[in-house]
Parts: sequence; structure tokens; C-alpha cells
Amino acid sequence: MLDKIQWKKWVLPLAIGIGLWLLTPLKPAAINVQAWHLFAIFIATIIACVTKPLPMMATTIIAVVIATLTGIFKMEEVTAGFGNSTAWMVAMCMFMAAGFIKSGLGKRIAYFFVKTFGKRTLGLAYALSLVETVLAIGIPSNNARVNGIMYPIIDNLSREMGSDPKKGTERDMGSFLVFTEYEVNIVTSTMFLTGLAGNMVALGIAKTQNVTISWMQWFVAAIVPGIISLILVPFILYKIYPPKIKETPNAHAWADKKLQELGKMTAAEKIMGVVFVLSVALWLVGSKFGIDATLVSFIAVALLLVFGVINVKDILGQSFAWNILTWLSIIMLMSQKLMTLGFFPWFSKTLGSALHGMNWVLVLVILFLVYFYLHYLFPSVSTQISALYAGFLSIAIGAGVPPMMAALMLALDGSLYLSTSSYSAGPAALLSSTGYVSNKDWWKLSAIIGVVLNIIWLGGGLIWTKLIGMW
Repeated sequence: MLDKIQWKKWVLPLAIGIGLWLLTPLKPAAINVQAWHLFAIFIATIIACVTKPLPMMATTIIAVVIATLTGIFKMEEVTAGFGNSTAWMVAMCMFMAAGFIKSGLGKRIAYFFVKTFGKRTLGLAYALSLVETVLAIGIPSNNARVNGIMYPIIDNLSREMGSDPKKGTERDMGSFLVFTEYEVNIVTSTMFLTGLAGNMVALGIAKTQNVTISWMQWFVAAIVPGIISLILVPFILYKIYPPKIKETPNAHAWADKKLQELGKMTAAEKIMGVVFVLSVALWLVGSKFGIDATLVSFIAVALLLVFGVINVKDILGQSFAWNILTWLSIIMLMSQKLMTLGFFPWFSKTLGSALHGMNWVLVLVILFLVYFYLHYLFPSVSTQISALYAGFLSIAIGAGVPPMMAALMLALDGSLYLSTSSYSAGPAALLSSTGYVSNKDWWKLSAIIGVVLNIIWLGGGLIWTKLIGMW
């Protein structure tokens, strides 16, 4: 039986792609024919990634085949493109995440923090925020953190405290904890380069425009606005969306019981913990010894395989990792070729000149906010980054924004903009459908916290990066 293909969703990408191709005689004189044809294929691919007649992996494979058949790429270039270090780093970090979940270390960390800080509901929120922060360093999937670890614990704990959507008591405690987890997940995704696959996608695209940002540079730029967000977001939600239950003395006993059920730390947990600490240390200082972030992730996965924390079957089962490895490699290959053929430099210079004379800080602020609120139109992180990041970065650089600041701030924005809709990403789709938070409250609270995050990360972020000499 043939798989069902949604042919109607091909109409728009094909119409625009073919239309641009046919407009070749009218192309700007500064752009050669090959660059224009690749631009047409690239735009059609991005639109198809939005309309999704097929998954992104399939769409990008079709695109690179067309580009190769039309002579834009040589097959050697295509195969070399799958050796992209950024794409492999994303995949390796996904394999590390499998180790966290399989070993059970993630749950143990969560129960420990709940036991230690869980006497009050606000304290519980901060404890769970600390868990999120620790996990985000080595788990680049916000879905894995929320779906695999955090939500099951929050749901179980809330019901244990008598807060249950089925009983109409969700506002007692669960609603507050669930929405706080969602917003804190956004913050932790932004704090670390390895906190979200989309972060590495953005910087991979930035690299095609000759802008490179290390794990440490990202961390230093994000740590202060990140800490401020982790302090303020739970507190603000506690005030504007307060739980009815303020004291949670039973949480300590509940978490202690769960830890007893887990028993002593297993060998797999201990090894996972050691590998995790080693990875963080190498991400922080490895560059001084010639060990880049991608190599660190390979070392970590190799150690987990050697000691049996994960196996080959676990790796092969990470479909998202293999999916992103394929489509990201192709998107970055096409972006790099557009750079080499001179399209992005022309695009940057042309649109950037329209903003000539405007202070670059103002340009960056405008682009940041537009990029943020455009996410209401996109149902995923990676789709928007693939569609818009390269263009926004080119405009920013062309308008005089320092390349490092342009790439970094727009990349940070690529996870912050999740504080928009109930379909902004996988965690939003899951948590908004649990019954803990009404649809009306979800949209209202997302809008409020979205403003808060923009103030902290855009306003405060610019001030902080100025203080540390990044511009």
C-alpha cells in the first residue's frame, strides 16, 4: 500500500519555486543564473517545510536531488555536506539524552530537588527549575525533558497533593507548576547552546555566513539573563497565576518515597553522571586544548557505549536525531552554496542599505521583536529557523550590526519565541492539552511572559553583552 501524500500542500512551494525559476531573465544583475536557480529551489524547500506535504527530511532530500540534477551541486559536494560538524553535534547530544532517560538519572535528580526544596509550592517551582537547568545542559530536546522527565513528575506530584484536572482541582497547584515548567523550559533552552537543537541549527546556519560562536561564548552571554529569568518567571507566575495550595509539606515525603523506590544509584546512573560532568567541563574549557564542542559530544557518546549505558539499538531508535542530521546537513549545504555564489552577500548589502543610517542597536531590536512575534505563524522551532534565520542574519549584518551580536541575539530569540502560542512547539502542544491550563489562560500568560522575556533577554541581554565586551 502506498503512503498517503498530501498533494495539495505541494501547490504553494512548487508555484513559488517554478515562478522564481521562470523569472531568471528578470533577476538582479549582480546575481548569476546558478545562484538565482538555487535561491528558487531554496525558497520552495523552505515553504514546503512549512506546508509539510512530506516530513522535512524527505523534502530536503528531494530539493538537493533537483539542485544536483540541474548542475548546481556536484555529487561530491552533497555527500561532503553530510559531514557537517554542527549537524553531528545535534545528533550526538540526542544520543546523550537517551542515556539520561534510560539510566533514570534525570528522575533521580528531580526527586532529590523536590525533597530538598519542596516545602512550599513556590519552592517546588524553583526546585523543578533547577532540575530543568541541570538537564538542559546535556539534553538538547525540550520534548525529551518535558515529556520524558518533567511532566510525568509534575503530574504525579500534583495528583498526590490533590490537584487533578479530572476532579476540577487543577488550579490548586498543578496549573501553576505545569505552566511554570513550560516557561522555565523556554529559559533553560535558551541558556545553553546544547539546551535546544534549534540553537545549534541557528549557529550552524550562521557559520555558513562566516560567523562562529562557541559553546562558552553562548554560555557567557546567556548566563546572566538566564539566571534573572529563572528567578523572576516563577515568581511572576506565582503572583499573576497563583496556586490555591501555598504549603506542600507532603512533597518532601513523596519525593523521599520515590527515591527509596529507585533504590541506590545504579552503575548506569553513576557513569551517566560522570560522563555528564566531564562533558560540561570540556564544553567550558575544551577549546583551550583543541577539543571543540562536537568532539566533546562524540567523546561522551563513545563513553556511554563503551560502558553500556546506551547501546546501538538505542542510537538507531533516536529517529529525531537521524532526521535532523539529514535535513540540517542539506539546509546548511544550500545556505553555504548561496553564500559562495554571492547571493547572501548581495542580499545583505541590498536590504541592509535600506536601513543605512539607522543605529544598529535599533535595527537589532526591531529584527529581534519581529522574529519573536512571527512565531505565531510557525508550529515548530526548526521550521522558523530554517525559513527565516539566514535572511534576518543577512539583513542585520548588512545594516551594520556586529556579526557576532546579530547571530547570537537572533539565535537566542529562536527559543525565546516559544512563549507565544499553544502550538509553538512539542512541549506547548503536550502541556496545553493536559487539562491543567485552559486555552484562554495559556495564550494570555504566554503573551505576558513573552514580554517579560523580551525585556530581560533583549534589553538586559544587550546591556550584559556590552558590559562583558562583546560589542
